[in-house]
Amino acid sequence: MVIDKQNKNYIDFTFEDFLQDDFFIKSVLWPTEESVIFWNKYQKENREYAKAVRCLKDLNKNLLDEDDVYKIWYLIQTSNHHRRAKIKGFYFIISSAVAATLALLLYINGLSTKEDNNLRDIKEFAYNNIPIIETTETQLFVSKNKVISVPEKESVIRYDSASVKVTSKFTTQQSVQHEISRNELADFNQLIIPNGKRSFLTLADGTQIWVNSGTRLVYPSVFADDKREIFVDGEIYIDVQPDHNRPFIVQTADMAVEVLGTKFNVQAYHSDGQKRVVLQSGSVKISSGKSKGEIILHPSEMYEAIGTNEIVTPVNVINYISWTDGIYICDSERLDFILTRLSRYYGKEIIVDKKAAGLKCNGKLDLKENLNDVLNILQYIAPIEYTRENDIYSITYKP
Repeated sequence: MVIDKQNKNYIDFTFEDFLQDDFFIKSVLWPTEESVIFWNKYQKENREYAKAVRCLKDLNKNLLDEDDVYKIWYLIQTSNHHRRAKIKGFYFIISSAVAATLALLLYINGLSTKEDNNLRDIKEFAYNNIPIIETTETQLFVSKNKVISVPEKESVIRYDSASVKVTSKFTTQQSVQHEISRNELADFNQLIIPNGKRSFLTLADGTQIWVNSGTRLVYPSVFADDKREIFVDGEIYIDVQPDHNRPFIVQTADMAVEVLGTKFNVQAYHSDGQKRVVLQSGSVKISSGKSKGEIILHPSEMYEAIGTNEIVTPVNVINYISWTDGIYICDSERLDFILTRLSRYYGKEIIVDKKAAGLKCNGKLDLKENLNDVLNILQYIAPIEYTRENDIYSITYKP
């Protein structure tokens, strides 16, 4: 082993620092005479060193299930996305020390260093390749070295057998802004839609996907011969092109939705406690870690998962897919849920007090209007009022 201290002062390293240091990890897992001599002095000078060694050796026993590690690590990464994926200082669902050890376990298993073409599946790629570029523009990652940015609110992306074309508006008359040939595309592409933006995507097999604000979509540039699989963190409405030889699978961090050809809506933001699948036509099969078996969904039914609870209920599908036409229909929805969706759709921060949050609302909101007009309408629907300061909206209960 070649020792690379990188001029680091290991005397001042914390427990988390050690578990994020490549040289330390290699020294503990694959020690050499040289590395043992190097680290010998730190056993007495830094108490955190001994704790990190014990933790690392325990982790190497692979006590955690690999799928669980992937899921938790993905949630950690997405939770810290706006902090440049740093582990220290976050308070998501587990402590920073556990976050560091989970990241380390992935490192031990050699998962972080694999090349794209060697990855186990699209879910693994999605977990290990979260872009850390912060931007208000739509981003299409077609390879490691090529990213297309679209500043407009709406974009159209079309794949065919020869290339991918990107335009800025939902119109066939709009000139193509970007065109990339097939040989420039990586195995997996990623579409990042920030809050306040939306996109329409046509895949090479003819499947059409409406992508809502605040969504990350991962998909192969060319589908496999036996299946068509994508990964979603956010909300999409999808019209799947039938192909009985290749089932279509929508993967999220919590579930897998399998279809042959159908239209349905998936709402699965990692930051939301509520996940939904609403079926418009055809049938879908849902598998999740919560279910003992598979759940078959029929047209005009909604699968909903809140915490450990799963239910299937009949619904009016239009209420859940009208966002694709710029309409939001509220049917006894909690106000805080409505405001979360509006915050994503318009890309604005909205704060609501506890008393107003639980109010139930019914009505129709035109999302083509500006946010001020939409909130004015909400004031007629519910006993609330709003103020705006420094581009932050505050909603309070009004008796």
